[in-house]
Amino acid sequence: MSAGVTRNQAIAVFGGTFDPVHYGHLRAAAEVAEQLKVSDFRLLPAGQPPHREGTWADAYHRLAMLELALAPYPDLTVDDREVRRTGPSFMVDTLASIRREAGDAPLILCLGQDAANGLNRWHRWRELFDLAHLVVMTRPRSRPRYPEDLGEYVKRNKVRRTRDLMDSPHGLMRHVEVTQLAISSTDIRRQLAAGRDPRFLLPATVLAYVRKHGLYVLPESSL
Repeated sequence: MSAGVTRNQAIAVFGGTFDPVHYGHLRAAAEVAEQLKVSDFRLLPAGQPPHREGTWADAYHRLAMLELALAPYPDLTVDDREVRRTGPSFMVDTLASIRREAGDAPLILCLGQDAANGLNRWHRWRELFDLAHLVVMTRPRSRPRYPEDLGEYVKRNKVRRTRDLMDSPHGLMRHVEVTQLAISSTDIRRQLAAGRDPRFLLPATVLAYVRKHGLYVLPESSL
């Protein structure tokens, strides 16, 4: 690590569609932020996710809901660069943008085990490791199922301590266990479409926003 860079100067990013954001997302973010001991932990809503058919709520709605959810928690912030940027939201472009701002400070991309298992299908995935460390958020029932090319990289670059991530700007991978909460955005959307009340699965401010704007009021079968 270059002189003058401290652990607190590291940047951690947790991306997702957050469609809508719920307590499963927030609890995972809080636990990983605590374990990494970073003061700059960002949740980053995808603008136009290239690996899915699309999102149910427009990007500006998903951004607004995330801002409402994080308002009480100053240690967690929103990074809106993918929503502001036009075109597909490729993570390699996002990390390159953050890297230009961060200099040689450690940059950490946080993602779930399911996403990590398919990382080799991401756009220019090998370049991700030239820009950031990867922290994989594992749950008790999640298992690594890396394809051969990605698995070999994991074996070579996996570390067990947060300290190791803080000693270089990029290129390493660590697994961090987080609490399993049986909450999903898909289930919340289905409950809303069926006229059920998903309270206590997501922040009350987010649910109020959903109802105010009539989000996810679609046939249950389409969600």
